[in-house]
Amino acid sequence: MAPDELKAFLAELPFAAAGPRRHKAPWVAVPARLPAPSGERLSTQEGFGKILADIARDDSELAERIVTTSPDVTVSTNLSGWVNRRGIFDRHPRADTFKEQKVVSAQRWAMSPDGQHLELGIAENNLFILLGTLGLSHSLFGVRLLPVGTLYDPFIQRGLDALNYACYQDARFMLAGTPSGITLAPEGGAHQSVSTPLIGIAQDGLASFEPAFADELAAIMAWAFDYMQRDGSGHSGTDWLRDREGGSVYLRLSTRPVTQPGRDMNAGLEEEIIAGGYWLKPPGPGAELAIVYTGAVAPEAIEAHAQLLEDIPGAGLMAVTSADRLNAGWHAAERGRQAGHRLAQSQAERLLSQLAPDAGLVTLVDGHPGALEWLGSVRGHRVRALGVEHFGQSGDLPDLYRKYRLDVEAILNAAAAACLGRYGT
Repeated sequence: MAPDELKAFLAELPFAAAGPRRHKAPWVAVPARLPAPSGERLSTQEGFGKILADIARDDSELAERIVTTSPDVTVSTNLSGWVNRRGIFDRHPRADTFKEQKVVSAQRWAMSPDGQHLELGIAENNLFILLGTLGLSHSLFGVRLLPVGTLYDPFIQRGLDALNYACYQDARFMLAGTPSGITLAPEGGAHQSVSTPLIGIAQDGLASFEPAFADELAAIMAWAFDYMQRDGSGHSGTDWLRDREGGSVYLRLSTRPVTQPGRDMNAGLEEEIIAGGYWLKPPGPGAELAIVYTGAVAPEAIEAHAQLLEDIPGAGLMAVTSADRLNAGWHAAERGRQAGHRLAQSQAERLLSQLAPDAGLVTLVDGHPGALEWLGSVRGHRVRALGVEHFGQSGDLPDLYRKYRLDVEAILNAAAAACLGRYGT
């Protein structure tokens, strides 16, 4: 090819075209509050499905911009309500085979170019590649999508490289890892995640949450759809590592139904939920002990706390909705103080300041205990960290909780050890 022809060819390529290489997309309006699903007993996975199904009912811009996807676990991760209302994507219209064959099914599997769910095979790495691509649509094409992906929580590790690069490219998406932990008792160790809470803390660009209750989840999801759109402009939150810039969100959810607190959500509680934690049962002045839990082990923590009150009336019970956000806020506050902002204080510091300086903490997580045991470093409290360090087994929930020391008796024993540490043997 002659030099002039080559230059003309290169000049016509899209790469050399004039205009911006990166685009900006209009903001998708998000309600200030998403209604919490009703029910006396709910799992966070069920709550997640109900919240999405409720969004799907409306012809809102938010509903139009959400795109869901899942690697062959659409039904078992509670996406059915969303899919039934919003349809499955295909380049060509395809009839619902189950309906044609008169097979009784609660699922509607008709496909069309208007569908808002992309069905994948068992390919978690492809899931993260797809989430990364969809999550860059605002930057690449100037059209914003709000991708939501679901998968079994332990299988996050099948796609870690693609997840890491999606976050590195600043893709924006919501990831629901569910079910999680040994709480998925009957399915054995292959389906029971251990290290994912630590992945949620360590992965840059990914804000990780593990709520216990449906109203917490509703507050988190409303915040998340806003957080996924942030670009550093028009937002406060300089005390947090990424609150101005935004990012992706990871929800670690469970199939275990738990009794809901039956409370009215208010702005103050919402702020604490997003910040990472709050006192479900506030400690008394100078309390000598607190139980700190996250996620599906809430019933054990609540029951153990109730029993402890007979001997330690001022004991506190802390709900951690995001170990990641608490940890990031603590480090951000430390950096702020080093930079001269003497009054900078994190949520973790504010919460733990209500305890005696030599108080004990019993931390509880259905995952690696390191996800919460760092809390002892915030104000120098002693920690007895309960969690899971090995692959789980198949069994019923009480037996597995007993074996892996997540039951009420284990919490009480840890509390006794923490108190002995205070008063000496």
